[in-house]
Amino acid sequence: MALFLPLRACVIALILVVAGNVVASSSTPEALQLLRNMTQSFSTLSYDGVFIHSESVHMNSMRVRHDSMGGVEYESLVDLDGDKIEVLRIGDKIICVYPNELVANMQTPFKPPFKRFKEVESDRLMKGYEMVVNSHSHRVAGRDAIVIKLIPKDAYRYGHEFWLDKENHFLLKHDMIRTDGKLLERIQFTSVNFSPDLKRADFVPKKGSYQEPIIESQPRRIKNLWQFDWLPEGFSLVWPEARSLNHGTSMLLLSDGMATVSVFVEPTLQAKAMSMLSMGATIAGERSFKVDDQFYLLTMVGEVPETTIEKLMAVLMPRL
Repeated sequence: MALFLPLRACVIALILVVAGNVVASSSTPEALQLLRNMTQSFSTLSYDGVFIHSESVHMNSMRVRHDSMGGVEYESLVDLDGDKIEVLRIGDKIICVYPNELVANMQTPFKPPFKRFKEVESDRLMKGYEMVVNSHSHRVAGRDAIVIKLIPKDAYRYGHEFWLDKENHFLLKHDMIRTDGKLLERIQFTSVNFSPDLKRADFVPKKGSYQEPIIESQPRRIKNLWQFDWLPEGFSLVWPEARSLNHGTSMLLLSDGMATVSVFVEPTLQAKAMSMLSMGATIAGERSFKVDDQFYLLTMVGEVPETTIEKLMAVLMPRL
């Protein structure tokens, strides 16, 4: 990992927010329950919709379809603006479908949406965010929506606004907002049908296309040799152990229940000054540090403000 991890405009599931009057922090329990309902809706509902993902000057439209048939989950995500790359998920099996082998060799597969919202970690979220619910009339993709706003309690994380379908709590829109109020990233449905006539044939790769199975490898667990002298309120390690990657790289993962920061440490032979790279809401930092006679290269990537990455990179140290 001598270079920054590739930062690509992957589709990272949606969230929803608010504008207008809010109900005060007493709505936190309601907000948490609505977010729990949202995470369940991704896997329990049938839907066929088109959404826009905008980040900085980039904008992309995608179609997502989902259904359960015979006790098996089916999902399809298609890029509508590029080379019509499709990611299919059938149960635990994931297949990336390209128009041909040439495109497959040139493109990196994007991630299926909604992946980050597997569960709602209430304790972490309450430490880092004020949560308010605005049930006043809102409309997204022709649907009535409830707005949930996650307001950061400090400058170490972004704000989030979620628009959930009033009837089934499906995520219709998500905004990620900088501390100064600037919009960083938006994912918004333009149309969605919750009674689609989907069949198994809708989730079969087209004839003549090039297919590659995506194997989500589970890195080997190893002893964690590193610790942080400080963490923003609500952030903690997701795993008690580290994960071993290629070339002797150890990986740690931090989260506050909404934002995540991936941490990579590997031995290196030379010193490297701190450098930062931003892409929309994603910030990456890289620098070397020395322990005894050994240099290590530290890389951090996360959907957090640059200040957070800078401070975290300064407080990583060997575990005592």
